[in-house]
Amino acid sequence: RPGRVNLVGLRGGADQPHAEEHDEANWAEDGGHPQTADGRSVVSVTEQFVVNEVTSLQSYLPHLQQYQNPLVTRAWPINTNFVGINETVTDTVFCNSLRAQSKGLTYNQWVRAGPRKHTFFTPSEVNAAIVSCGGLDPGINIVVKEITCTLTLAYNVRRAWGVRFGWRGFTDPAAKEWLELTQERVANIHKEGGSILGYSADTCHVETVLNVLEERGINQLYVLGNVESCRAASEVQLGAVKRKLKLSVIFIPKSIENNFPFIDKCIGFDTVVQGAVDAIHRVLLAASSVQGGIGIVKLGSGFMCLNAVMASGDADVCLLKAIPFQPKVVMEYVAKVIASKGYAIIVVEDGAAEDLVKKWKQKLDEDAASGIHHAVGGSMDECIGKRVPSYEAEADQSAFSGQHGGYDVGQYLKETAIEHFAQHGMQVTVRLSTPEWYIRSMPALASDRIFCTIVASTAVHGAFAGLMNVVVGRVNQRYVYLPTSIISEKNRPVVKETSRMYNRMIRATGQPSFQRLGHAKLITGRGDVRRAFTPDQALSDLAQPGDSGERRTFGV
Repeated sequence: RPGRVNLVGLRGGADQPHAEEHDEANWAEDGGHPQTADGRSVVSVTEQFVVNEVTSLQSYLPHLQQYQNPLVTRAWPINTNFVGINETVTDTVFCNSLRAQSKGLTYNQWVRAGPRKHTFFTPSEVNAAIVSCGGLDPGINIVVKEITCTLTLAYNVRRAWGVRFGWRGFTDPAAKEWLELTQERVANIHKEGGSILGYSADTCHVETVLNVLEERGINQLYVLGNVESCRAASEVQLGAVKRKLKLSVIFIPKSIENNFPFIDKCIGFDTVVQGAVDAIHRVLLAASSVQGGIGIVKLGSGFMCLNAVMASGDADVCLLKAIPFQPKVVMEYVAKVIASKGYAIIVVEDGAAEDLVKKWKQKLDEDAASGIHHAVGGSMDECIGKRVPSYEAEADQSAFSGQHGGYDVGQYLKETAIEHFAQHGMQVTVRLSTPEWYIRSMPALASDRIFCTIVASTAVHGAFAGLMNVVVGRVNQRYVYLPTSIISEKNRPVVKETSRMYNRMIRATGQPSFQRLGHAKLITGRGDVRRAFTPDQALSDLAQPGDSGERRTFGV
């Protein structure tokens, strides 16, 4: 659907493409363009928007009765911030941008989040449940507390439950004792890390979940989880539609990968990045305290690595799953970094160089079968002397074990570094840190507390408005409801070698290409070539003309 956007910009902007002419009576005398009181030009731009509508309970229960929102008649606090039925929020619109045009961007309209004047639930009938799926993430307790408090204080609901240990709470008899959520129980959980609900990696059995929800009379289900959990929540909602159950399923994105499409960020991501920055700093202290120190920090996602490396300013190398690299080239560069300042810090994404790690693991198994055993050490955060799991054990590895299929790129890099520098007669001390579960269990930072509070209360407003099968998120700094149908593996953001974020990280670390010796690769459309590193180059050779020899951070 077409949408019209009025823009206040530079004078003369009306001459740009897509600009529409205004009536002559509204033009300024001096420039022939409408202007604001302070002399800025006003142009109108017409763009096409995709309207992402959300579904309500009335779609399959047409005779539902509407009720006045209790917030309307409340004497205090005075609330005039009700959202209109058809109110929407748009994506950021790029004007006169060749880069945006080349990408063929599609602009979206989203249903604005917030309380409506009418609801489809009475407080006395609401029986709500909250389930947190997947691993730990900062901010879970804050979401649980705010959902409970919004239900209780804003809508006078007296029944709310916390499902224990994710989807397992619907299937395991030992976990079916749900927590009754009251103001007293949740009063101080926002100050604590971890999760009051617990966690597990169990999958969702839709029919079993629906049976339990129907048996317990649950009519509002709040689900926290990643992209896979979002798909499961949608299946639960569709199952309720088939059964004609009055059930509103509201989904809240929770993932340290921060890879949900369209939304600005997931709950707890600021805390995750800060925890990773702290971990990098601790590894730096350890590496800089020994001769030839090499600190390796393995983090759980690419976006987590990118943001942490840029925020810390301490990393010399950042290796990601989506960007191939050659270990020999990496170690040659690390050797030059150590020669320059005495130590080096490597940040690597869990799951990177999977093919190389598999070959390394296969060689270890072949040697073990021949009676040759290699002592493969663990990390600073784990027991020393940890062995890489055998192939037989890999099938039982949990998705939340911190290793992908039993392979560990952190251990691989550690052993590769030790072997490489031993062959060259260099004295090094390698330390590996895998701080993911420490980071996951951190109490949320202030910015995440505010964000989680708003997202959680917004979820309750959406459920009372009769919305179903929606995701609560922030788009372009505005809180909206997204249909779960557009959240999928195909459209979730991924780290790309040509992305601006990756370019910024490269400039922060100053690292060259690690793909192969003598190879130069164009990584932007503006002539910025990331040159390969060769062993006979000094660090000063990698600096651009005009550099002082120190690393600099550039914005792109």
